[in-house]
Amino acid sequence: MVLQDGYSINSDDQDCDTAPLLEKEADKITVPPKCCSVRCNLAAMMFFGFAVVYGLRVNLSVAMVAMVNGTNNQSSSNSNISNECPVPTHTLDNNSQSSEQPDGIPRYPWNPEMQGMLLSAFFFGYLFTQIPGGYLSGRFGGSLFLGGGVLGTAVLTLLTPLSAQLGATWLFALRALEGFGEVRGRL
Repeated sequence: MVLQDGYSINSDDQDCDTAPLLEKEADKITVPPKCCSVRCNLAAMMFFGFAVVYGLRVNLSVAMVAMVNGTNNQSSSNSNISNECPVPTHTLDNNSQSSEQPDGIPRYPWNPEMQGMLLSAFFFGYLFTQIPGGYLSGRFGGSLFLGGGVLGTAVLTLLTPLSAQLGATWLFALRALEGFGEVRGRL
């Protein structure tokens, strides 16, 4: 019921709209600093997580340059003109490095087609896990799948030299398993 002065019967003072209902609850509410908020921490962790995932995806592309048996695996059969720069005729001095690998480092006789298949093997495994990975991460939590996928891919990446020594088929299977482990959840 409203009285003549515009105040309710239930109010004792004029500033009832600004007074907290529970004095003890008003003291507990604090605003966290913006630089250490959960959102910023999550964004930083996701940045570093995706940087590691991308590094694991492209590491064979970088390593393959040193793994193959040279830069000119197949000469052009249609013409005698080479698209490569000629090798310099002057001798190398002590400050420059040779393009040859030291002894004991294996070289693999993979032609460009085999190199392309090995580099694309990651995406064969990656392709088939997108829809099931999205469904399962929505059901069980994305952090479980992101963390497990990064850990599994990192462990499998350590086996790359061994699988390359066993043959291109083993390396193809390992890279497909690495792609299978890259299940990214919907966070």
